[in-house]
Amino acid sequence: MNEQQLIDAAENGDVSAMKTLANFYAQQSRGGNDDKVGDVVSFESVFKEPKRDPELEAKAYKYYRMAAEHGDAESMTETARRIYDGIGTERNWQGEEYKMWYRRGAEAGDPDAMHVVAFISDDPVEKFKWYERSAELLPPSLNKQDSIKQTAINYAAGRGTEKNLERAEQWLAKLDEDRAARAMIEISQLTKDISWLKRAAEFLPDANIQIAEEFTLQNDFVDALIYYKKAAAQGSPDAMSIIGDIYYIGENGVEQNYAEAFRWYSKAAELNYNMAAVKRALMIYRGLGVERDIDEALALFGNIESRREKFPMVYRFNSVARYYVAKIMEETSGLDEATVNQYKYAAGIRGFVPPNESVRRVSEAAYKVADAYFLRGEDFGLASRFFEHLVEKGEGGFPYRIEAAKKLMWIYDIGEGVVRDEIEAERWRDKANDLIKQSKMFIKQD
Repeated sequence: MNEQQLIDAAENGDVSAMKTLANFYAQQSRGGNDDKVGDVVSFESVFKEPKRDPELEAKAYKYYRMAAEHGDAESMTETARRIYDGIGTERNWQGEEYKMWYRRGAEAGDPDAMHVVAFISDDPVEKFKWYERSAELLPPSLNKQDSIKQTAINYAAGRGTEKNLERAEQWLAKLDEDRAARAMIEISQLTKDISWLKRAAEFLPDANIQIAEEFTLQNDFVDALIYYKKAAAQGSPDAMSIIGDIYYIGENGVEQNYAEAFRWYSKAAELNYNMAAVKRALMIYRGLGVERDIDEALALFGNIESRREKFPMVYRFNSVARYYVAKIMEETSGLDEATVNQYKYAAGIRGFVPPNESVRRVSEAAYKVADAYFLRGEDFGLASRFFEHLVEKGEGGFPYRIEAAKKLMWIYDIGEGVVRDEIEAERWRDKANDLIKQSKMFIKQD
């Protein structure tokens, strides 16, 4: 049939012609010029590319909807999807129309619609019903795996159906090890039964970490360490870093051991776990658990900081590394221009950070920049603005905020870079005293 013959057939109620036209127009809207009118194009191949021709998509929607109104289950699902996404028709993702078409598609036997109805339903019974049906009927796909997983969870937890552990195990057996283990974690969370978590822990480090966290909530770090080490043996750098924290602090029942903390931070750092890499470098810089080596610390911090070139949006500790690079530079060369610029870099000051780079601004670095202006007597006005930001925004530790308030008191009292103002100087003196009191209360509570 040519295009006009298909249109005539569709107008006379031929559902097959409607679907063929709908698929064809959808394919052509995306540049599928190699297909001939009359070819049946799969739903998957039609919707891979995002670029679409609005007029052709409107025609596609017209015939999908026509086929849906004539009872075709797949077309009901596609009509729902297009209404939700606004493809070939006005988008309406907040209304009930797309939900109605998904439900009609599910009732008519389309397993894709069943999966969606299960997902969007608020009724546990309806949710269970459609997940199980879609799990039985969907062809191999991620949606099928998800439906199987949800069906297993629902049977194990008795959610939307009677609890049936035998059926739960049957569905779990249809999943691969990773998905089955993740289902067990969810079952454990729903049922508060740790035995599921322990089963999952055979395959997933996350499960061992969750068991360890249960022990830490009970202040039992000895048993927590057992499970963190199991997760570490499964290759989890997160667990390795946490083990380092426990040894570094010396938690309840676990003796403080800097050498062990350094060893575990190093293991996680070797797996490119940036938090641990920073802590390892800090221990070398401070000489904790290892001989102090400023040159090695500088090299490690520099390596962490330089990763921005390859992973600008991934590593969250670049600015911390920049700050310690600046500290080491100050220790060896003083507050020269290069050191101040490095502090500006760590502080996230505009003009010193590459465009589009994610920045974690280190407030201690901002203090150092302000202090450099203050000590050099170069720009007291700019220094005062930095100091005010640190004090008023509550950024940084108490020592930095207290010192910033004291220096603001001096700047206004002397009138350096600002109009001399005794009242303003007194206000900053009071602010410094308040911060001193707060810091003492904080230490007492801690």
